[in-house]
Amino acid sequence: MADTNNVDYERSDVRLRLVGWLAAGLATFVVVTPLVLPLMFPSSTKHVTPASRPAMSSNAPPLEVSPQTTLQATRQGEAQIERSYGWADRSRGEVRIPIDRAVDILVRKGLPGWPSP
Repeated sequence: MADTNNVDYERSDVRLRLVGWLAAGLATFVVVTPLVLPLMFPSSTKHVTPASRPAMSSNAPPLEVSPQTTLQATRQGEAQIERSYGWADRSRGEVRIPIDRAVDILVRKGLPGWPSP
């Protein structure tokens, strides 16, 4: 027979008692947490129905009734300004001219400080 002096099977390196305590702690955490959270955050557990919502505050910005119409009117007004002559700042003598006319003048005179074509 083979000699078996002080030879034994391999013992586990895992401490079963520690694993048991960790499992019990995790189970306790999983059970206790849903019970404690409503006590910590009571407002989040109230169910709000649409009828019980607070009224809109008076300092909220008003909503547009017809945003497409407002946008179209704004664009038409800006296009009219771009196509017409007028004062940009009368006190400083600045005028507004149509974009097409400004491009024609720029092509004819060139930019100040740049060589003319």
